[in-house]
Amino acid sequence: MTVETRAPDRQVPFDESAEQQVLGSLLIDRDAIFKVADLLRVDDFYIARHQRIYDAAQALLERRERIDPLTIQMELSRREELDRAGGQAYLRALADGVPTAAEIDRYGHIVRDRAILRRLLGAATSIAADAYDEPTDIALALDRAEQRLFALRDESANAQLRHITASLQSNYEHLTDRMERPFEVSGIPSGFREVDYYTEGFTVGDLIVLAARPSVGKTSLALGMSFNVARRGHPVLLFSLEMDAKQIVSRYLALNSRMDLLALRTGNIIDTDAAAALHGLPVFIDDTPGISIMELRTKARRASTHEKIEVIIVDYLQLVRGGGDEENRVQEIATITRNLKSLARELGVVIIGLSQLSRAAGDSGGEPKLSTLRECVTGDTIVCLADGRRVPISELVGTCPEVLSVENDRIVTARTEKIWAVGRRPVFRVRLTSGRSIRATADHRLRAFAGWRHVRDLTTGDRLAIARRLPEPKSITEWPSERVGLLGQLIGDGSYIKGAPMRYTTSTEENSRFVAAAAINEFGAKVTRYLEVGNWHQLLISGNGNRWHPAGVNAWLRDLGIFGQRSYQKRVPCDAFRLANKQLAILLRHLWATDGSISVHKGGGGHSVYYATNSIGLAADVAALLLRFDIVTRTVRVEEAGYLPGYQVHVSGTEAQRRFIELIGTFGPRVEPAAAVMAATAGIVPNTNVDTIPREVFALVRGRMRDREITTREMARLRGTSHSGNGHFTFSPSRPHLATYAVLLEDSALMGLATNDLFWDEVIDVVADGEQLVYDLTVPDTSCWLADGIVSHNSGALEQDADIVIMLWRDREETPAGAPRLINGSVAKNRNGPTGGFQLLFESEQAKFFSKASDEGGPPA
Repeated sequence: MTVETRAPDRQVPFDESAEQQVLGSLLIDRDAIFKVADLLRVDDFYIARHQRIYDAAQALLERRERIDPLTIQMELSRREELDRAGGQAYLRALADGVPTAAEIDRYGHIVRDRAILRRLLGAATSIAADAYDEPTDIALALDRAEQRLFALRDESANAQLRHITASLQSNYEHLTDRMERPFEVSGIPSGFREVDYYTEGFTVGDLIVLAARPSVGKTSLALGMSFNVARRGHPVLLFSLEMDAKQIVSRYLALNSRMDLLALRTGNIIDTDAAAALHGLPVFIDDTPGISIMELRTKARRASTHEKIEVIIVDYLQLVRGGGDEENRVQEIATITRNLKSLARELGVVIIGLSQLSRAAGDSGGEPKLSTLRECVTGDTIVCLADGRRVPISELVGTCPEVLSVENDRIVTARTEKIWAVGRRPVFRVRLTSGRSIRATADHRLRAFAGWRHVRDLTTGDRLAIARRLPEPKSITEWPSERVGLLGQLIGDGSYIKGAPMRYTTSTEENSRFVAAAAINEFGAKVTRYLEVGNWHQLLISGNGNRWHPAGVNAWLRDLGIFGQRSYQKRVPCDAFRLANKQLAILLRHLWATDGSISVHKGGGGHSVYYATNSIGLAADVAALLLRFDIVTRTVRVEEAGYLPGYQVHVSGTEAQRRFIELIGTFGPRVEPAAAVMAATAGIVPNTNVDTIPREVFALVRGRMRDREITTREMARLRGTSHSGNGHFTFSPSRPHLATYAVLLEDSALMGLATNDLFWDEVIDVVADGEQLVYDLTVPDTSCWLADGIVSHNSGALEQDADIVIMLWRDREETPAGAPRLINGSVAKNRNGPTGGFQLLFESEQAKFFSKASDEGGPPA
């Protein structure tokens, strides 16, 4: 592309005199700042010294200090900026140059207008730069350009702060008007009294979601509302992604006629009166199929400017494209609803978005709840927080913590928006080969290789994403090393139940000596050795106070929240997950010194590294701790007659076992076996069949090969292997195996799959698990979170973004032939008003809704 440039020959817009008049007014009138404080920003001043002076004045205002030449001079001196602001002489000249502060408001607007013009030039420069870069996504470039210009328009029209007295006055006038006209709604009426009774009409800036199963009538109701709205003179813009303009017009004709819809569409009957009534109706139709949210926003902005649109209808949300990765469709829906809500506020319009509910939401004939728009998990689901802690979701209700999430297949941190209890719902348990499990509703989504999958659609053998590693928290807690080691020893072989002495049982002298020394050094405890049976003995740890005044080790364990736990209840305390990795290594090596196992298989291969416990919670904690060291484990359940079930956390594979020994280390009885494992595995090239990529990845590989015109035989030659036809692509490749293809094909996407932070676990089974109280959380930025390491979808976007949610459903009872069908409805959410149910009549031959409510303005029928 040829680019021709021209040197600028015009001055940047600014008014030095106006800037001086504003600053001079501030210096001679201490109250002048209140007239421009909410109008002018520091960067509205063009001249740098004027920016420094105004910034100093704002700082004094924030501290509620007097503003005059002396205080401004002192503030600038404190900042060491007095000379760069022109010095004392310039401040005096500013004050002397303004006879009165009466004109500060006028000069302030001049300064503000020039600043907006400069920003307009900046936006134009940015738009030009985007164009010169020749972007591949033209729609995205256009949307960015429009956003820059509309942001300037909104900025120039930004309302100033209003005193509550003025707001009270306008509110009083509104209430007086409502009293004089009690039967008129305050917003834009829908034309159905049943709906308007709850909403008082639709308010500009609101996003309304109209949700129903297919064939219930959500499109007919939306068209009926738009027809009623347009007849009252409110321009309507309809984005129809499901029907073309001809079908929409036929629907409108039927709404304004007593004729059969089918007859109107086939031309058997022509209702000229109905057609004449539609002329001049302020309805604008866009029937672009598969429109993107950016294109929709562009068209809506243009129509709002030229046609003064007041209501926008989108039929329906699930058909709108987000413009992103089509594999992450649910995250796109969240992006779409957020965009529609911001668009409603930006344009000052009502947006009605139609949404199709899942099969489970309405097939039973019962009322769908708000929870049908959500995907929920049970209260014991562990949320992995950014500070390292693992907390059940039920304990996080009402908070907005930072959590671990996934973006571009990398573990990142993200802020939650809301966590709340949804209600009781049927749930399913999904069990994975790694030993992890999650209980969730049928509509909950988990990350599969090809995108998000509903729990109800999962089958045995499916591969789901879990975290392959967890990051060390940015802000860490540090404990004395002996205390960390003591905690590991006590969790493994200690007894700290209520109403009994604190004891530690072991057969290992190294462990015994360490526990005794740590308890004495850290807590001043008294340690007594007794009950020696064979190689086993106990340490009695005393000096712990009593139940009313705990002290020593007792008080410490209570503070950690683990005192009183029996063996099958034991957990790693929540605060321990905030430790740095180097201290977690101490904790794990001492834990392994108790009930851990490291051994060499004499036949070669299959060496063993695992931790054993009869606490399923402790097993999950150990697995999570090892993820901090990039070690993915497998937990297996072990049962023996007469004993509680046990759980073994296995570190499998040569690479992971060597990593464990090198990064975590060993203590006491595990030192010699660990050295034997290292010796036995020295020089062995790992050949993992555990950390593999789903075989679907070969579809991408073969696609890249076709793009580069590389045959299967040629690829085998490049890889240095024998040619075996399609046999090269019938298994799940390891990461190094996939990486070789990525290097040969020079493909960064394949290399990303070979090196990302996701481990592809396998589904064992999905079984119904009763009805449970379930919870939900939203993560706006990434739309997902880690549920005990399992990549779980963020949900609730439709409900959270909407100001009003209207549900429709129908009973299973058959309607007599020729009679209108009864459709049930409810205003399930109303951010600014009441909620409740209603009923409408639906005439299927005309695809038309009728109101059942009386004309007296009472509650819905």
